[in-house]
Amino acid sequence: MILRHRPLVISPTPHRSGRFLARALPAIAMLAIALGGRSAAAVAAPAAPQLPAEVCRVTVDKTARPTNIELGQQVEVMLSIAADCPGTGQTGGPVDVVLAIDRSSSQKDNGTWQPTLDAATVFLDLLDYSRTQVAIVAFESQAELVQPLSGDALQLKAALGAIPDPPSLGLWTSITAGIDEAQAELRGPRHRADAKPILLLLSDGDHNALLGGSPLAAASQAKLAGTTILTIGLAPNSRGTNTLKAIASKPEYYFPAPTAADLAAAWRDAAGALAAGAGKLSELEITDILPPEVRYVDGSAVPPAAFAGDTLTWTVAELASGSRWEARYRLLPLVAGRYVPNKLAYVDYKDADGNFANRLFPEPLITVRNTGEKIKAYLPILQRGYCKPGDPFDVVLALDSSTSMDAAKFAAMQAAAREFLGYLDLPPSQAALVAFHGQAQRVRDLTADRAALLGALGTLPRGEGTRIDRALEASVAVLGAAGRLPANKAVIVLITDGKQEETGEQPVLNAAAAARRAAELYVIGLGADVDQRFLTRVAGNPARYFQAPASADLLRIYAQIAGALPCGQ
Repeated sequence: MILRHRPLVISPTPHRSGRFLARALPAIAMLAIALGGRSAAAVAAPAAPQLPAEVCRVTVDKTARPTNIELGQQVEVMLSIAADCPGTGQTGGPVDVVLAIDRSSSQKDNGTWQPTLDAATVFLDLLDYSRTQVAIVAFESQAELVQPLSGDALQLKAALGAIPDPPSLGLWTSITAGIDEAQAELRGPRHRADAKPILLLLSDGDHNALLGGSPLAAASQAKLAGTTILTIGLAPNSRGTNTLKAIASKPEYYFPAPTAADLAAAWRDAAGALAAGAGKLSELEITDILPPEVRYVDGSAVPPAAFAGDTLTWTVAELASGSRWEARYRLLPLVAGRYVPNKLAYVDYKDADGNFANRLFPEPLITVRNTGEKIKAYLPILQRGYCKPGDPFDVVLALDSSTSMDAAKFAAMQAAAREFLGYLDLPPSQAALVAFHGQAQRVRDLTADRAALLGALGTLPRGEGTRIDRALEASVAVLGAAGRLPANKAVIVLITDGKQEETGEQPVLNAAAAARRAAELYVIGLGADVDQRFLTRVAGNPARYFQAPASADLLRIYAQIAGALPCGQ
């Protein structure tokens, strides 16, 4: 039996009920100290939250037929998107949910109590109260029903916020008590006979109440009574992890939260497992960018697509779980060879919980044989023979200040930023600076003060790690804050060496999908080892990605954003 050591400090916090009074005996305290436990550092929360996990599983596909043709023949391209928002098999039916939340003193010791409540509020926001009731149980050595089953969202949130802080002195955590109290509510008069009973239990450690009874036995009895159990583990020790996994009704119903910053994602995952969200995707934008080697056959898209320049776009209001969206169109290849008939194809969408996400379509290959016919494609070029004021815009420069940026890259980034700021017409345009490494930090909010911006470039904070997703989130936040001029175009210019760490690519692509909804997004890659393909996907269009830019490239970015070249160039 592993016990957690808590400091022997008397709590000044008033308790809501006598059932939450600390129970401390010197002999038990000595036993807990002797056996030891987990340190507070194990669950120290980073400053910035991680992107939430996705609720729905989204599958995309893209094919081209026939795959082997001669010049002059056409190819039909087909795209598809399928959504699966998983549930408990009761999707659409009534559900009664009890949230059992660990209120033991380690939550206070480790600074995780408020993040726990904040994340639980996120869960409450995802529920469909036309079919869902929720109750709240808080437990430590004993458990208390702090909110009976209710479908009133405001009442539930108020009850959640009114739970007293965990005691400073407490030796036991009884998961058994939490399960039993929750099950009593699910067997009581407020439970609807036609509603699926659900228990969602969160704990930051193992059951260690010596006389509290077995949590596995309590969970087994609840399951036999028809209750589905989901568990969230907030950085538990290995014993606690095993207990919470065993309590859950299915292996996939255990949701780990390694740190407090992961709690929101764990609660969202649980909501997805319950199909607690809307059960559909919404605001889908499908983009397919064609290369110069092919030509779109006008009017061939079914359903109809908007076509401008080299880009096909479809807008879909929503896609329900279990349904499928399909489109097709025809291309005329213009050159012989074996190649992919698109530059980039992706879908941005809102997940069932309201967060933006992104998926990339696969890239089919076609082989085009030369029959001797020569077909030429003429592409537009950027004109430089004019000078007029550009449209005003509010731009956030998101600058990579991680230690992976060596001295040469860092200096090149600062130089590129200075040169770009030199093009801006300040005012009416405005600019802001965001620096990012493992975290993202506002260095300068939107301002038309060029001197202040240039000065701030010399004070960028350096740090370990690279989180492009957080940089994009912070940039969107800047554009949504006070000081934004609504008449100005919103723009984000991200400058990085492209080495995302910790999370992999998908959270970055999701953050980029949200950023592209909020602003025009341009990406600049620095260094010979930059992942150009990945950063092009972040930009969402090859025309908005630039590699190790020269002055002419920065000028082109300005021209694309402002709709004109700056005078004197």
